[in-house]
Amino acid sequence: MLSIYDYIVIVFYFLFTLSLGFVFKRLNKGGTDYFAGGCKMNWWLLGASSFVSNFSAWSFTGAAGMAYSFGVVVFSITILDIVGFLVSYFWFAGHFRRLRLVTAMDAVRLRLGKSNEQLFTWLQVITAFFGGAIWLVGLSILVSTSFGFPQIPVVIFCTVTITVMTLIGGKWAVSGSDFVQTVLLSGVSVAVVALTIHHVGGLSELLKGLPEGHGTFFHPIGSIKYDWLYIVTGLIWGVYLKNSILFGAAKYIAAKDDRHAKKSVLIPLIGYILLPVAWFLPAMAATILVPDLLETYASFSNPSEAAYIAVCMEVLPKGLLGLTVAGLFAATMSSMDTALNVNAGFLVKNFYQPIFRKNASEQEQLKAGHVATIFCGLVMLVLALVIVTRGEVSLFDAYLYINAYIQAPLTVALFLSIFVKRTPAWAGWATILIGILSTILVYDVAPTEQAQAWMTNVFGEGFASYTVTNKFTFTNMFTVPLCSIFFILTKLFYRETKHNVAYRKDIAEFTRRLETPVDFEKEIGNDNTAQQARIMGTLSLVYGGFVGLGIFIPNPVSGRLAIAFCSGVLLAVGWGLIRYAKRVEGQTDV
Repeated sequence: MLSIYDYIVIVFYFLFTLSLGFVFKRLNKGGTDYFAGGCKMNWWLLGASSFVSNFSAWSFTGAAGMAYSFGVVVFSITILDIVGFLVSYFWFAGHFRRLRLVTAMDAVRLRLGKSNEQLFTWLQVITAFFGGAIWLVGLSILVSTSFGFPQIPVVIFCTVTITVMTLIGGKWAVSGSDFVQTVLLSGVSVAVVALTIHHVGGLSELLKGLPEGHGTFFHPIGSIKYDWLYIVTGLIWGVYLKNSILFGAAKYIAAKDDRHAKKSVLIPLIGYILLPVAWFLPAMAATILVPDLLETYASFSNPSEAAYIAVCMEVLPKGLLGLTVAGLFAATMSSMDTALNVNAGFLVKNFYQPIFRKNASEQEQLKAGHVATIFCGLVMLVLALVIVTRGEVSLFDAYLYINAYIQAPLTVALFLSIFVKRTPAWAGWATILIGILSTILVYDVAPTEQAQAWMTNVFGEGFASYTVTNKFTFTNMFTVPLCSIFFILTKLFYRETKHNVAYRKDIAEFTRRLETPVDFEKEIGNDNTAQQARIMGTLSLVYGGFVGLGIFIPNPVSGRLAIAFCSGVLLAVGWGLIRYAKRVEGQTDV
């Protein structure tokens, strides 16, 4: 269990996170700063935020369970991310920055019109409310079951901490927090896998001790949930998801220019190439280090999902286990702070301003952003507490249904609309409607006895059962192609009339922006690169210095070396950024 040193580390993490709001408060002069970092962020700051906000504690629970049960096929998840970000690097990232947005919904309005802007805004806001609550509850269950923390205080403390930080510091604080968490998680992940391999007796011993079949990447169709068809169809979905207007553009809005947006992709790209080995090998090693895992963690709804945590508790020294727990908090809270800031931006820039205050000043937008952030935080907290205290499974079901029914068609529409321009204004919402109907067929009709009997007669028993056991794969095979074909075919109904002149002008402006590189000095100006580097360098040095104190904790030599490594990573990054800030300031003086 956790030692007093681990508790000190966890308390420091929360205090440090809270302080970030005050550190970055002075950078927020108006709504654009608060929601989009003034569109001044350097690639390394934006890239770290993009990386760590792309995953949650699920990577160390659900994905760990997949690694424990099925072995190397778990890396298919990260391959989906790698392919999606690789495509972003070569085209989407730079072009999304060229759209010159404050929120991603600004692009929805420009390309698909005001009606779709409102529809998509509220669909995304509501989905994010449920998503944030589910993340909180999942995290509280994890730390409660593993370490004995009571659920309700965890939910409240996490929500208050991240809401206060986001409320005061806005996008700057969110990205600053994400940057430090990226460096911290990278160091801790490497330390965990190194200690795991050391305890097993070497990498060769670990690989020899894996169960039969765990070294197989491509599994026959229907043999497991994650067969080769899941991987292939998932690659296509990964490109759609990572590069749609809503989910893709949001990652690059804050970049200084299109060049910085493109370079920012390198951090998540490299991160997903290297770090998954450090995340998943410990979970795979649980079959050796914790042979009674399923019995010991029987209180988990899925005991295999405790694989990573169980190994950490076996191999980590005092202090480093606390850092790992802080990393679990960070993984989920990094997604939450982004959701809070993005949601607040949608409510202010895409609802409050266009509907009620078209001429709202930057200062008014900033104040409205504060109110919206508090509102979003409270809604997520209330939903999470309802789930924890009343066991309202219906809320879980509602979130799963919203995601399954809406995310696929919404993503398809917001991906294809970048290239397929001559579509009627109703193409966006109509694609969502088609997606909902097709998802009803997959999730509600296909599992029925009558549908199973019909599909068995027509396609065979294997196909019929596959539609039930592999819904994600079948959604990618059916719903995504159907929505794609439908959206493209709406071109047949496109007409240029006197009634859609404004709509056509917006599409022309959308296209013009995509083709026009950003000139930072002319369009934004007041470069604060040195200030960004100095702040982030100082924060990294502070956190690294604190972690470095852990070498005085009574631990074995291997444990002290692991803590020194984590500290050294933070200190090296901090030192490098301080030097970089001085160099930038020297160039400015010249």
